[in-house]
Amino acid sequence: MVRLLEVGLIGAVCVAVLAFGGTAPSFFAVAQVIILGLGVLFVLSGRFSRVTSAHIPIASPLLLLALVLLQVCPLPVSLAPLFGRVPDDLVGESHFTVSMAQYQTVSHLLLLVSYLTAYFLTLALCRDRNAKRRLVFAIVSFGVFEALYGLIQYLTGWQQIFAYVKKYYLEEATGTYINRNHFAGFLEMVLPFAVALTLRRTRILFQNPSSRTATLGKIASRTEFLSLVFWLFLATLLFVALVLSRSRMGIISVLVSLIAILALDGTASMRARTRAAVAALLFLGVLGLVVWIGSDPVMSRFETLGQEYNFSGQNRISIWRDTLGLIRHHPLLGTGLGSFSTVYPSVQTVFLTLLVEHAHCDYLEVASELGLPGAILVFGSIFWVLAQTACQYKKTEESFDKAVSLGCIGGIAAILVHSLADFNLYIPANALVFTMILALAWSNAHPGETSVGNAGKVLEAATREAGRREAESRNVASGAGSVQWRTAGTQEGFPRISRMPNAW
Repeated sequence: MVRLLEVGLIGAVCVAVLAFGGTAPSFFAVAQVIILGLGVLFVLSGRFSRVTSAHIPIASPLLLLALVLLQVCPLPVSLAPLFGRVPDDLVGESHFTVSMAQYQTVSHLLLLVSYLTAYFLTLALCRDRNAKRRLVFAIVSFGVFEALYGLIQYLTGWQQIFAYVKKYYLEEATGTYINRNHFAGFLEMVLPFAVALTLRRTRILFQNPSSRTATLGKIASRTEFLSLVFWLFLATLLFVALVLSRSRMGIISVLVSLIAILALDGTASMRARTRAAVAALLFLGVLGLVVWIGSDPVMSRFETLGQEYNFSGQNRISIWRDTLGLIRHHPLLGTGLGSFSTVYPSVQTVFLTLLVEHAHCDYLEVASELGLPGAILVFGSIFWVLAQTACQYKKTEESFDKAVSLGCIGGIAAILVHSLADFNLYIPANALVFTMILALAWSNAHPGETSVGNAGKVLEAATREAGRREAESRNVASGAGSVQWRTAGTQEGFPRISRMPNAW
């Protein structure tokens, strides 16, 4: 069952990302069928009770579903003023719904169910350490593919998404996405994992005391060094592709994310000099490639920043101002999930000849559609998971789990920053990946709730004890000779010890 979940989830993400970021409903429907089908099989298999028996956040998803269901339930007309509806618009009606666009709300409810199903399936999958490892590597692989695809588009001028010829953003890297900002949104969720795994490899390379005194030639000859170079190359590739998307908020968000990662990793055992060297290599690599390819188009985007974000004229701030009006009129339960494009014309004061489909701010759009309580529920839950993962990160001992936690923190932080001026959470593929990252973060924030996780902690404790005894035996052997401990090798990231210590 675990392997089926693994293949199904990875396949659903693949379909969603490659098919225009899931913005084509017919293509994303395939991903939804896969996810919901897996959910049904998982419930019928009887394993759902094992997941729910653990301490997982069920209350928030259920409350969110209940809120959206309430929006499409018929209510007495007498309650209309309570929810911001004008009674004169309901003359002759015996009931009304909170949602002002029922079809869109039901469609987005189905999307929400798919995301939450993927969330719980990812939690179940994370009970298997190897499956979780492969899931993380799959997400990074999709990011690398998108980065390479975007770089090919930018460098060669071949502006197509497979057989589809692009009509917009013909001078930027967009990968298989239509919009450069959503392409950047996906990469900014993946890049922190590559950076975190690079830091992990650096820590492994230099954790041996002999590495601190070894020459550069000896360090470069080790297999860990090749792995470090590989992950550093992938991180650089992702960063360059994101920069060449020319998404200003994407670039700002990922910079904030990387600063948060490096600051949080400062609490780890790695020396500050080593960490600074890795960061310098990453930024120098990105800078060198961007300068070589050409930085003028990127810089020109930031030069127009002041023109687009001012309090006069038609811009995003004008849309935000109108959206605040919607929130004031419907503060309790909003206008209905997914109803923004239908309801916004009632308060629209800018872009009067255009259809404004999104508020270009996830916080405001969610508040307008779900009301202030719904927005607090959604973003409060996200910030809660982020805070718990950051707190647990300092206590995590196993290096891979530590890297995954760091990657989750970076990816979540990047999207939260980007959501200030865009709508990545309304892009199906990005919302799906973000939901899975939240599940990965929660599983790492509560490692003691899976038997596999406990085994990993016991194994890690045994490894530390073995290392301590090995050091003691070497000290004794240098004077009088004694028992030496030998490391037999590694498997799945854990050392195997030929002689079991007492701590086992």
